[in-house]
Amino acid sequence: MKRSIQIVIVWLILWVVYSNYNEFKKNDLFNIQNVVIEVGNKELVKDLYESIETLKGRNILEVDEKEIKKTILEDVRIKDVVVKKKIPDTLTFIIKEKVPYAYVEYKGSIYIIDEKGDIYGYMKESGRYNMPLFRIKDEKEINVFMEIMSKISFLSEISQVYTVNNSIVITVNNGLKIITNDKIERERYEVVIKLYNQVKLKNKENIEYIDLRFEDYIIKRAEGDQK
Repeated sequence: MKRSIQIVIVWLILWVVYSNYNEFKKNDLFNIQNVVIEVGNKELVKDLYESIETLKGRNILEVDEKEIKKTILEDVRIKDVVVKKKIPDTLTFIIKEKVPYAYVEYKGSIYIIDEKGDIYGYMKESGRYNMPLFRIKDEKEINVFMEIMSKISFLSEISQVYTVNNSIVITVNNGLKIITNDKIERERYEVVIKLYNQVKLKNKENIEYIDLRFEDYIIKRAEGDQK
């Protein structure tokens, strides 16, 4: 009998504490007043930024950080996010957006792709412009171009990549065209720029392209072809 009374008393105490807590947490003190968003490119995630701002006024104790994080990560532009509560009224979001890797010109629009080749935004949303432009007719070409880019160390020197017939053309910032395909090994790309500089220095004339698809490098100058 004594044990039963103790249990009842404990439950009464817990009920009183719980009831008071429920009333306490409804206090306006815990309404979100400040939303701090740390992100590198606000323009890229402008609509998401505005959506997060709508959390103001909600009770911070009732906000589920894990659920909000899950929702934000469904956005293809976001790589990672950390959500922090600062009691009584501040929510902080540390957003890591995807890093632009290249532009893709496709069906009249120019998009941004990340390092995995996934399209996640438009050119106008990117603050970075020193990237290659992939001009494609089919989305499958993105993976082919990405595979070739993975073999090249001079990515910052590339202006455009596109397909002509059965070959792939890489245009370098200095005007040189490198003709290649997805079968060319990494080592040949390491040699090509050095080869170009040597030939340019020695011959002085403009070089139109270097073709990597043959056993010997084929170099075409303005006045004709030469192996």
